[in-house]
Amino acid sequence: MDNPLPTIKTGSQGPYVSYCQNLLNARLTGQRCLWVDGIFGPKTDAAVKRFQMMRQLQIDGVVGTLTWTALEAGPPPIKKRPKVFAPVPESGGL
Repeated sequence: MDNPLPTIKTGSQGPYVSYCQNLLNARLTGQRCLWVDGIFGPKTDAAVKRFQMMRQLQIDGVVGTLTWTALEAGPPPIKKRPKVFAPVPESGGL
């Protein structure tokens, strides 16, 4: 099944870019960095590449079928932080 969303990249403009910017703001938790203006500029390009890196997609800044699918799929599953055990300091002379 084909994804009806168009491929967008640096230089693209319009409602699909705004939609992408909104999704990026939602998916890049704690990194809300984009002004939703419908213009695919350098900040949108950087956010797309950061998202692609996080999702282990091809890091090219182009929002095509795979990137749209990942953006619309929602946030990745939360991975629990590994437990780190610090050594207990030896008490001197007690």
